[in-house]
Amino acid sequence: MGEHRASQPAAALSGKRLLILGGGLWQLEYVRRARQLGLETWVTDWSPAALARDVADHFEPIDLKDREGTLALAARARVDGVLTAADIGVPTAAFVANALGLPGHSVELAELATNKFKMRERCRAAGIPCPWYRLVESAEDARAAATPERLPVIVKPIDNCSSRGVRWVDRADELTPAVDAALDASLARRALVEQFLVGVEGSIEAIVQDGCAIVLGICDKTKSPLPDRYDLELRYPGAHAPRAQADLDALAQRLATAFGIRDAILHIEFLVAHDTGTVYLIEFAVRGCGSKVVTHLMPAMTGVDVPAVVIRQALGVRSRVEPVRGCHGALHFLMFPPGRVTAVHGVSEAKALPGVIDACVEASPGDRIDAVHDGRSRPGHVLVCGRDRAEVQQRIADVRRGIRLEYDDGARVAPLDMPA
Repeated sequence: MGEHRASQPAAALSGKRLLILGGGLWQLEYVRRARQLGLETWVTDWSPAALARDVADHFEPIDLKDREGTLALAARARVDGVLTAADIGVPTAAFVANALGLPGHSVELAELATNKFKMRERCRAAGIPCPWYRLVESAEDARAAATPERLPVIVKPIDNCSSRGVRWVDRADELTPAVDAALDASLARRALVEQFLVGVEGSIEAIVQDGCAIVLGICDKTKSPLPDRYDLELRYPGAHAPRAQADLDALAQRLATAFGIRDAILHIEFLVAHDTGTVYLIEFAVRGCGSKVVTHLMPAMTGVDVPAVVIRQALGVRSRVEPVRGCHGALHFLMFPPGRVTAVHGVSEAKALPGVIDACVEASPGDRIDAVHDGRSRPGHVLVCGRDRAEVQQRIADVRRGIRLEYDDGARVAPLDMPA
């Protein structure tokens, strides 16, 4: 995929100042890795209790959407770079980088990568297959687009992530509540009505350097039961037919070329249609996959220190990216019934099992687990790697056998079975 200059030594980064937008669980590893590289870290988050607050050198409770407030902090701190692992922070990071002349994405690219309608328009112009779509601002617009012969459809906000506000609709009388939910989840109060495609879904993680895309991993997925559309399990490498695999291998480069992406980490969602084998782009982001996939699973599977690569990109420094192939891995989400948790058992023991990279139950004693309808509300996850798919699945099963939650009604609950 071309030559890449050797990584700048960590000593050469020491003392530089990095602004990281977002201090939640998925951003935590970037803060830790930046400090290990000798950087002075500044972190912002809307929540004064963000997890990274006590890990960063400096913390400011600034909402990621607050561009002017973030710019004022970046100028005052005299930062050398800015990055984010959250979609909502991408436009702000680009705004700050462009205002201060720092490495980063253009404001136009940030908009294209976070506005699903504009993303669709650019892909259509570039010949990248996408589902048919209509931009809507009301239930009336949606009813005009989703005629009976086009049902079922997917309704989604144009500018949110983690499947928030995304619904599958197969009846006309369900359109209004679905559109209302999507509009409520959209900062711009706009939504897309899209063709519902049937096939195997998956995602791609890739690094782009000097416009050249280097694929780290391609997975296939198990999705939640309809009408919700969040992920239940991601398996690397994905089991795709040879023709689809060739198209998937090329997709990251096609996107980098079509969108003028020079240096970035890409998270690409796709679907391989059952009837034709066509690879459709669902959406992409100029940030890595959450749930510790790029910060923990990809480094374990490929040998690439992805957080360090992303941090160096934010400072305008090139890295050598040479993924090692052959390892299998998975992200499996732990689901539990609703209720108030009084105790969590088995997580530490699960982390010590062979091949387990991470195991986490986000609910603590006293927390309530609610019904899950989007990606952000999933209560736990497991990351594992192994020699093949069978070993990976066995290791997931070993973790699931050991984790139990206790509820205030006295119940002791195992993780729910994943739908077939």
